[in-house]
Amino acid sequence: MRYDVVIIGAGHNGLVSSIYLAQKGLRVLVVEARSRPGGMSDTAEYKGVKYSRASYVLGLFPKKIQAELGVSFPTIDSDVADVFVTDEGKVVKIWRDKEKRFEEFKRLGQIKYPKMEELLFKIKEKIEKEMQYVIKPPSFEDFKEAIKGTELEIFAEPSRKFLNEYLDEEFHPYFSYGFMYDLPAYVVAYYFSLDWKIVRGGMGKVAEILAERAKQLGVDFIFNTKVEEIIIKDNIAGGVRFGDKIIESKIVLNAASPVLLGKLTNGLLKVNHPDFRPRWKRDTVLMRELPKLPDYMKQHLDTLFTLPIGEITIPSAVDDSLGGHVMTIMGSYDEAKEFFPDLEKKTIYVDRLDAFKLEKEYYAPYGDMNHMPMYTEYLFDNRPVKGWGYTTPIKNLYVTGSGTYPGGQVTGVPGRNSAMKILSDLGIA
Repeated sequence: MRYDVVIIGAGHNGLVSSIYLAQKGLRVLVVEARSRPGGMSDTAEYKGVKYSRASYVLGLFPKKIQAELGVSFPTIDSDVADVFVTDEGKVVKIWRDKEKRFEEFKRLGQIKYPKMEELLFKIKEKIEKEMQYVIKPPSFEDFKEAIKGTELEIFAEPSRKFLNEYLDEEFHPYFSYGFMYDLPAYVVAYYFSLDWKIVRGGMGKVAEILAERAKQLGVDFIFNTKVEEIIIKDNIAGGVRFGDKIIESKIVLNAASPVLLGKLTNGLLKVNHPDFRPRWKRDTVLMRELPKLPDYMKQHLDTLFTLPIGEITIPSAVDDSLGGHVMTIMGSYDEAKEFFPDLEKKTIYVDRLDAFKLEKEYYAPYGDMNHMPMYTEYLFDNRPVKGWGYTTPIKNLYVTGSGTYPGGQVTGVPGRNSAMKILSDLGIA
């Protein structure tokens, strides 16, 4: 069977693209190397207990895209978006209610916080209205020009400068991961959200809902199948090969890491990635019962905790569908044992994910959760290669996923934009 579009990879962006394309009547096939859809938005299982294995909270997936796709995700509501604990032990409740949130920062002496948040929302709104839903990604120069002469110019300056202007240093870690301080403050705005929520059933539920919607629209899927080659003739893509089977298509859309394109095109394309594997650890702990928790955690078990040891959720406290006690740690179990002294006694199983496992099990070169680093040289239209956008130098070969603009996290924006680029090139409104 010949398809209009073959999509390589059933991560959330590949699924989003498939829905948009199928909504316009295109015949779409998604080929996935793993046994289920979702990529890093997945729910794993151990002896009947379910847990989010890679990504663990949802907060950057626009309502606009959900509405256009005809889907909604079962997130768990909470009064607090996050509970942040500084290295000095100060507890900050990030209330969803604006007045409570401002009062919390004021209580802690951070009287400039309201202005900081105002700027964050202003730049996010400007980006969403003018630069987010595009078929040609803007450049960093375009971004700087758009904010030139306004109070938003600070978002082109280093994150450290922006944070120093409005917050004492001990509060910086909530708004910026360590690698971000020397990057443009645009990156702080990119990750900032008051919508972070636990997904009932684990993050795999996001993929499950997207895949089901795609199937309703006639999208076909092949799982447990790794694409070995993109068929290219006269510099035009015309399908994919796995084993001795060839699937022909008018268009190929790579939703896997763009770094894989070198191999998939027999060296015709090359995407550079820094030659290192990050040292992050992502541990999930299954327990007989919950460990002893500080009061500020007991009071808000339905939210995310940003602690000195890393980001933690306890989804089983608010989701009985998981089948057991679960704690997710974006950080080290060993450090968590020091924070929760009785944790080891309660532990049944620890599932550790690191860059090496991610590379092997999720087909993400260099163990990069974002496919490409969220560094200055890989932002905007430099993602994944300057000038590509959602296309490549090979005709009818397109790219999407976290390695394309605007970047990582479970957002669906690259999936939407790449689909719109394909539809535009096909002359389909």
